[in-house]
Amino acid sequence: MNKPIVFMFSGQGSQYYHMGRELFLHDNIFRGWIESLDKIVFKKIKFSIIDELYNEKRDKGDLFNDIKITSAAIFMVEYALCKTLIESRIYPDYLLGSSLGEYVCLALSGVINFEDIVSTLLDIFDTVCEKCDRGGMIAILDDINLYYNNPFLYQHTEIAAINLGSHFVISGKEESLKKVENYLTNKGIVYQTIPVRYGFHSSSIDCCRDICKDILGKPKYNESQIPIISCVHGDIVINIDKNYLWEVIRKPIQFQKTIANLEEKGSHIYLDLGPAGTLATFVKYNLNKKSKSEVFYTLTPFGQCLKNYKKVKEHLIKIGHQILRRDKKMTAWVFPGQGSQLKGMGEDLFDHFKDLTQKADTILGYSIKDLCMEDLEGKLNQTQYTQPALYIINAFHYFKKIEETGKKPDFVAGHSLGEYNALLASEAFDFETGLKLVKKRGELMSHASGGAMAAVINLSEDKIMSILKQNGLIRIDIANYNSPSQIVISGLADDVNQAVKVFKEAQVMCIPLKVSGAFHSRYMKPAKEEFEKFILEFSFAELKIPIIANATARRYRQSDIVQNLVNQITHSVRWTETVQYLIGKGEVEFEEVGPGKVLTNLINKIKKEAKPIFIEEDEEIKKKEEPVVEQIIIKESIIKSPTEVKESPISTEICAESLGSKEFREEYNLKYSYVTGGMAKGIASDKLVICAGRAGIIGFYGTGGLELSKVEEAIISIQKELKNGEPYGMNLLFNISNPQYEEMMVDLFLKYSVRNVEAAAYMQMTQAIVRYRLKGLEINDKGKIITRNKIMGKISRPEIAEMFLSPAPERIVEKLLKENKISQNQADLSKKVPIADALCVESDSGGHTDQGVMTVLLPTIIRLRDEIAKKYGYDKNVYVGAGGGIGTPEAAASAFILGADFILTGSINQCTVEACTSDAVKDILEDINVQDTTYAPAGDMFEIGAKVQVVRKGIFFPARANKLYELYRQYNSIDEIDEKTKQQLQDRYFKRSFDDIYAETKAYYSKVLPDEVEKAERNPKHKMALIFKWYFVNSLRLAREGRKEEKVDFQIYSGPALGAFNQWVKGSNLQSWKNRHVDKIALKLMQETAFLLNNRFRSLLNNI
Repeated sequence: MNKPIVFMFSGQGSQYYHMGRELFLHDNIFRGWIESLDKIVFKKIKFSIIDELYNEKRDKGDLFNDIKITSAAIFMVEYALCKTLIESRIYPDYLLGSSLGEYVCLALSGVINFEDIVSTLLDIFDTVCEKCDRGGMIAILDDINLYYNNPFLYQHTEIAAINLGSHFVISGKEESLKKVENYLTNKGIVYQTIPVRYGFHSSSIDCCRDICKDILGKPKYNESQIPIISCVHGDIVINIDKNYLWEVIRKPIQFQKTIANLEEKGSHIYLDLGPAGTLATFVKYNLNKKSKSEVFYTLTPFGQCLKNYKKVKEHLIKIGHQILRRDKKMTAWVFPGQGSQLKGMGEDLFDHFKDLTQKADTILGYSIKDLCMEDLEGKLNQTQYTQPALYIINAFHYFKKIEETGKKPDFVAGHSLGEYNALLASEAFDFETGLKLVKKRGELMSHASGGAMAAVINLSEDKIMSILKQNGLIRIDIANYNSPSQIVISGLADDVNQAVKVFKEAQVMCIPLKVSGAFHSRYMKPAKEEFEKFILEFSFAELKIPIIANATARRYRQSDIVQNLVNQITHSVRWTETVQYLIGKGEVEFEEVGPGKVLTNLINKIKKEAKPIFIEEDEEIKKKEEPVVEQIIIKESIIKSPTEVKESPISTEICAESLGSKEFREEYNLKYSYVTGGMAKGIASDKLVICAGRAGIIGFYGTGGLELSKVEEAIISIQKELKNGEPYGMNLLFNISNPQYEEMMVDLFLKYSVRNVEAAAYMQMTQAIVRYRLKGLEINDKGKIITRNKIMGKISRPEIAEMFLSPAPERIVEKLLKENKISQNQADLSKKVPIADALCVESDSGGHTDQGVMTVLLPTIIRLRDEIAKKYGYDKNVYVGAGGGIGTPEAAASAFILGADFILTGSINQCTVEACTSDAVKDILEDINVQDTTYAPAGDMFEIGAKVQVVRKGIFFPARANKLYELYRQYNSIDEIDEKTKQQLQDRYFKRSFDDIYAETKAYYSKVLPDEVEKAERNPKHKMALIFKWYFVNSLRLAREGRKEEKVDFQIYSGPALGAFNQWVKGSNLQSWKNRHVDKIALKLMQETAFLLNNRFRSLLNNI
């Protein structure tokens, strides 16, 4: 027989910065819970616990004693860790809490929900802080009799906790505790101050008792679902009310007595889920030598948390503690979807739920009762009416069942539309919110026309797909896996009708369904995209009952809700696998909640025809992390005839998330090996970077040409939105004429702990970039070098690549060390790492370009990378990616085939909603083709003849810029230029006189670079250069401001990649820039690149 398992939760004093960090970084379920809980707490205190708890500027040993923050942090970590274990099907028999830990038990057992209890606790602490004098608590490592036999101690303090015979805690007011500390020090008694500011568990807080009891009386108290062992009384608590909750923070903690009482009942498994493992230590010392109890901990301040967690989980699974609710038969309530509707459904329910019926009528704009009972206009079978009707009737059946039984199921699932009822049952949203979502879903799906569906009977999926392929019907998708003997296909009406004929000829039953759309197929993509925009307006509560998703046939995670509901529209309903998965959980009784018995019949078939699926939790988590790849509508131009398509030996499909380097994605915390480059003047805006980060791609903010204050504002904006570890970075430009600006930019990055920098236009290493790199070098507890400040170097020449691939120049390191700008340890470590973590090989790009060719450059740089890594013996490789010219799947595929670890896009992102440039520029960019760009002199490197690639269609800037450069080369001063040309420049190009321009330029440079003015006064050619360069600055300004009357002088950086992109998306909703979002472009490009590569590989293999 298994020993009962006791989950234990500690309270104040066990906290420290970065508790649970390892799990947060490496366990998706734990991280998902922490992020969800943080959002709930944020509503109350308007402050992110995650930001403070995992603040990079804090060390574990830093003082962490703000009671509101620490209590919320402890609560979140313990609650999330417990939920993570529960999702591994490891359930406690008892919950045991110490002080604050008892409140955690209340939330986990369902007595009070998380949001209410955290809100209550924070109100309690506010009251204590306001009403009570400062105090504290001290742990004394000595015999408890020391206290009882010592008048000095019991006259100044009170017993707050007895943890074991030689460890007790005292509590009191601040002045008294100072005297006690001096006394203990003088007597040589070992003690430890606990990081709390008030004398909890003593009369020090009695002054706020009545107010606290009033606060504690506000939440709704429910029956406990898991027995709670109270350290107030030392046994299972029976009556949980406000008086008991007051006692939890006022009375002494009787931990020693509690464990003794438990041990009298037999052996247990004690699992400490607190941050420090303190309770596990206490239990060990409280057990006698003959005890057969086991004690485990997970988190400690000393590392190894992930290893501890896995070890504990494996042990509990091994000894049989993975059985969910071991002594109880489980129930799964399932909700039907379209096809279950019938006239007259819900007859007795509308009057029973009058208020909800009235709310439904208000949301829908018609009588739901009339529709279901009368259906005079024959609308009940039209999907925009069917879906709301079924959702409402399913919901009413569910509410009635709860009323009658008073119980909730162990699992819920729904077929297609029914999944919304499963989410309602799990309390992800309320009745009205669910109805609004379903109403919109039905409306969008009703717009689909020209589609059809059919049910194929008694034929396996493999055989169905084989027959379809043999007959050239490759545009048909599987919509529903209803049972092993019933699979529904979906596609264009002509294709499906042809398929019905083909199956009948093959003696296979194929029944057309009465629908007008190709539901759950690629052809619902427009509906999906519109629904995705709509659903983002909603927020969702913590899931209370495990849900099995249609699209994956696996458990929902809290973070999955939006994506699952969006994907569901185009993805197959995996009903067979859903039932197999549930059966694999143990003895499960299915109950259909809604009209009819469609699902009941399907479940009975599945039980007879299919085996259960048994999935170990680690495998399930891994499966959840694998993306569900969105199906792409195949263009006619790439559809092959049946004779061209052969069976391929490829068993593993490439997907958007698997392109590029897995290690690169892990290093930068990305979902996709995709980067958006920094476009100067903030065109790569904070909104663009935030949008990218939320989608799991890294974007670099364009700092070039901006004032430092503007860059600082952007950093603050980005960090405010991307506060849960989402990737982002800032652009850092080589500035040969103003190195101090580069230094100040680095100061800014270090001040705000910006961890990712895109270094561009570098021709040599500078003190600023080396300092940034070295300030982030550390050694971890395993002796491994950690590079916190990551640099991605944008290069287009091998000699510049070599500079980034090499360690920092010794002369710069020595200078930084001498100036005390780095430590000796950082100087020593600099010899063992390259300057860059990643290189982006730039081919012929928009803006500054060396006009390189990717097929030549990329392999060359990869070989160079390998040679230099071998030379210096680096621990890990520098990632090499490709940028420039990437605007289509074909270009991206080429980069990945050539060995790119990632791709970087630029030009295509300038023509998005998030780009910070004018609508006038975006209108121009939207319309260019591959031939509509050209080269012009670069304004910032005008004198040396560097080039930028710009738009030329309908614009005079390229010609005028080249004309200015020719004049600069030909003459040594403006005075040497002939009068006609000078007049042309002032009237047509500049629309201002040379004198006015120079006066403006002089005023600017006098503030930022006075040496430039002095040089211009001495050197007429330099003066001419400054005047001509004003035109380049002004042309950028005109474009950014969108002054259409001066459109011919717009300077717009862009390359042919955007023209190619425009042609690729022509005729789709992305043709207009108003529909182009940086994340959507990235996803589409990566998905279709994966699709293209899979097709190409199949074609190649077919020729073998």
